[in-house]
Amino acid sequence: MKKLIFSIPAPLFDIFVIEFNGYGIEILNRDESEVNFAIYVQDEEYEGIKEAINEIFEELGGGSLILEEEIKEENWEEKWKENFKPVSAPPFIIIPEWEVYEDKDYIPIKLKIGMAFGTGLHPTTQIALSLIPECVKEGKKVLDVGTGSGVLAIASAKLGADVYAVDVQEEAVKECSENAWENEVSIKCEKKSVHQVEDRFDTVIANLQMDIFREHFDKIVQLFKDCLIITGIYGEKERDEITNMAHKHRLHVKKEIFKKDINKDGENWYGFIFEHQ
Repeated sequence: MKKLIFSIPAPLFDIFVIEFNGYGIEILNRDESEVNFAIYVQDEEYEGIKEAINEIFEELGGGSLILEEEIKEENWEEKWKENFKPVSAPPFIIIPEWEVYEDKDYIPIKLKIGMAFGTGLHPTTQIALSLIPECVKEGKKVLDVGTGSGVLAIASAKLGADVYAVDVQEEAVKECSENAWENEVSIKCEKKSVHQVEDRFDTVIANLQMDIFREHFDKIVQLFKDCLIITGIYGEKERDEITNMAHKHRLHVKKEIFKKDINKDGENWYGFIFEHQ
């Protein structure tokens, strides 16, 4: 197993986390100018993960690999178990794969070793999880765009939905499939861009960065019938931009919520449920 240590300009870090949707990140140092973080990968995943990260860095215009370390897997697993704490995002709770959740307070979602270490789940994921029950019902068709590790797709499947999850990264599709199996739910996970999706769905979930919405929002809007869950929107400027885009498509804001980013100066992450007027 390898520990990859990266450096990225601080303003780009939160965008990177969204783009690298759902994968485990350990923050080593963070200040106003720079963030140093580590990602742990199995040897067989090394090339794919490294290539995916470099592609994101290239898109963002910043970020670099500064160190690679070989570590013993047994030490990594013990460290991960020591640091992983269940994360509640009502009505769901994220737990490690080895735990059995016997309470009835939350709906458990299991993650495989290494996927959520050091993250505690990004605020955008927590926002999306809280919005899903308002749109996703048993038997409904759901599309998860940019599924990443598949957490939002799994949450929808746990509520009884028929879920289709797509992502442009091969590693994300693999993780989605493995986590679906771990959670004993059936999800169709495929490597595909949103423009290759032809069907329409009762609910579409899109936890993406604003740059992606600017490029693909027109297509995303075409894919939903009842509910469009949008998260990944940071700050007032992006909030106004996404709501203006929705207005041009004659979408109504059914619900809007926000969550403050403790690592930022007073800005919020926003999530929306849009519906057709």
